[in-house]
Amino acid sequence: MLFRPVFVLAPLCTAVALLAGCNFNSYVYRPDVHQGNLITKEMTDQLQIGMSRTQVQFLMGEPLIKSQLHQNRWDYLYYSNPRRGTIETRPVTLWFDDQDSLVKVDHDSLPTEIQADSLILKLPTDFKPEPMRK
Repeated sequence: MLFRPVFVLAPLCTAVALLAGCNFNSYVYRPDVHQGNLITKEMTDQLQIGMSRTQVQFLMGEPLIKSQLHQNRWDYLYYSNPRRGTIETRPVTLWFDDQDSLVKVDHDSLPTEIQADSLILKLPTDFKPEPMRK
């Protein structure tokens, strides 16, 4: 008689212990991730060939990547990983000559300031972000 509760309680306790780690809720909260430099079309429109590094840094902010191996190149990168949707990157690369003057600006389509705010706040916008480059 004493063994009967043990045969019932042992599997029951094992089942409860195993199921305690299961998540029956398929929605686990994960915040949107925004990292890097948020560069807008207005910022790059103000850039002019021949500007000094100081002037460029005043307009664009500190670059995300200043490599010692590529001292004439600054990279700005914006990375967005939303909870739902596609991962998005917006790279902007600036090249300087040996006299520290801006010689080239390279970027894909960039949002305006209003569009960038709308994208971050999940409001409707006409800007279509490009998927992450591989």
